[in-house]
Amino acid sequence: MSGTLVETIPLLEDLHYASVECAGLPLEQIAADRIGCTPNGDGQVPGFLPERHQLVFSSVDTPEEVPDEDTVQRVIYRTDLPYRAQHSSICYPMELNRRPTTVGALGPYVSLICGHQDYIENCVLLSAVQAVGSAARLREIREVAYAYVHRFRHRSAGQSSAHDRRTALEDITDGLSQLELELSYSVEVGSDIGTLVPALRVESFHQELFGAMGLTERAATIGQMLQRLGNATAAELTSVESIERRAADRRRVRTVVSVTFVTTITGTLSLLFGFFGVNARQVDQHRSMFDDHYTPIYALITAILLCAVAIFGAMRLQERWAERQDRGRTRTWEGTHRLLAREVGTVILDPADAPAARRIPGSRTARTDRRTPPMHR
Repeated sequence: MSGTLVETIPLLEDLHYASVECAGLPLEQIAADRIGCTPNGDGQVPGFLPERHQLVFSSVDTPEEVPDEDTVQRVIYRTDLPYRAQHSSICYPMELNRRPTTVGALGPYVSLICGHQDYIENCVLLSAVQAVGSAARLREIREVAYAYVHRFRHRSAGQSSAHDRRTALEDITDGLSQLELELSYSVEVGSDIGTLVPALRVESFHQELFGAMGLTERAATIGQMLQRLGNATAAELTSVESIERRAADRRRVRTVVSVTFVTTITGTLSLLFGFFGVNARQVDQHRSMFDDHYTPIYALITAILLCAVAIFGAMRLQERWAERQDRGRTRTWEGTHRLLAREVGTVILDPADAPAARRIPGSRTARTDRRTPPMHR
């Protein structure tokens, strides 16, 4: 039996890389025909996903037929070479190794099940399918998360207004909420199979398989990535809201100034016509209203109008300058480089652009360092 298991290693290797043909057709082509997969835009049939896990089943009748540990590791690692037991990542679920004629060993890519009933083997197959599907979904979630990170880092490119930035950030926030939901119901929930298959051996295998494939730790890491990106997006939305509030305040001030400007003009004209309508000796009914005699009153009215125009124009220029300042703020990944260089005192992420004489704040000068002996690594 041990020799038979070892002889399956070349087949396992070929199956892992999908280099097996049947009747002259590759394995991926046969699988695509069975499920009805059509060629893509390039005219090629899509191949298998990179997430794979192989199952090896073997029957055991007596304790003497149980494969030893060396045979198990050769099958799990798909290589006919000796190994050192203290340097191995093979897991042995307790429930699958409880009987003298049963063996259960698994690694990240291959599992060996010997001496178990048919229904246990079927449940193990379903468990492996769930684990591989969760791994594939986890990879897709990570790729989309990195795409959102790229969009967030370059969010100011081609966005001239706060409205465009708000729209982009809202799209990222909506996508992150969907990714978190997908992570919870497609990956994290899949780690629990005991509620669906109430069998200790199946549950033990499923938990060990998720641990061996690293799905639990990777899901937690990606969950933290999504959470931190969501926090950064929420902080940026707060910044955009602050910009929009300042713009609204400037529009409100401009409206008040415009109304005041119109009121000033109408009030000034009312003053002018009221002056000519008073019954006073300064108003001569025999003189025209455009006579040089009324030059001082026209000069006063003109000065009032010019002051109003100057105030309105100055406020409008100040508003445009503030809008350009808001649009000109650097909110890209290169801005983070400069932020670290400014706050820490040295370029951490892009050392190629760092000045030669840049020091960390608080460090000693070259003259002071002469009194300190050098440190050796």
